[in-house]
Amino acid sequence: MSKQLRNSSKVTAVEIIRQATQGYSVRPFLVRADDQQTYFVKGVERAGRSALISEAISAEIGKLLELPIPPWRVMDIPTELIEFSMLENVEDLRGGPAFASLQVPNSADLLISSVNNIPPDLRRLVLIFDWWIQNGDRALSEMGGNVNLLIDGNGQLAVIDHNGAFDSSATPRELLQHHVFRDSAAELRDMVTRLEYQKKLELVLKKWSRITSALPEDWVYRDDHHVDLTNPTLPERFAVLRRITDITVWGEL
Repeated sequence: MSKQLRNSSKVTAVEIIRQATQGYSVRPFLVRADDQQTYFVKGVERAGRSALISEAISAEIGKLLELPIPPWRVMDIPTELIEFSMLENVEDLRGGPAFASLQVPNSADLLISSVNNIPPDLRRLVLIFDWWIQNGDRALSEMGGNVNLLIDGNGQLAVIDHNGAFDSSATPRELLQHHVFRDSAAELRDMVTRLEYQKKLELVLKKWSRITSALPEDWVYRDDHHVDLTNPTLPERFAVLRRITDITVWGEL
């Protein structure tokens, strides 16, 4: 996560290296870009526009909250690069601009035995973040799970994979029951602590226009009339996030 990316928000693929072995719903591809960095990439064809929007919005929110989320870019993938690739499932990358998350080098999945090595304040923030964006894909127990958390070569946490965010079917009860940091919820019963986090999230909410400005129009609009036909729409996503302005909602945690 120490690699520096150039200022451009868009990169172009130059080599499709392989498909990831991990990923329950969408297995991304490792792709080298014209900035000489390698990214894990999800395309429209397999993931769908809504999932890519969830990834991008979540990454932008996480960045504003100072969570250790890898930098992301919009990636153009030349058609000929896909057509001449011999990799299985490479057609998943078709469909227009893709979501590219910078590869975390020398990383491995967080293990249940290492949970207590994560600083308590970071565990708490990840839990609040997932509750806020309705992300249920952070489950882990002694039996395993889909944790979507990495430990890099320096022992630092990396928070990844948010294509399942803004899932209205992920009830707070279910999310907390299976979340890897579910024990941190007990620390949020103090009203003063809740108010501190509420203020922090409200500051992020005020930057909604900046957050959504990072989205390619191809993901949001289907035609020249600029009608948002995604599910959920951007206004519906904002409504999900805006619920934190009501302090009583924090009782879900």
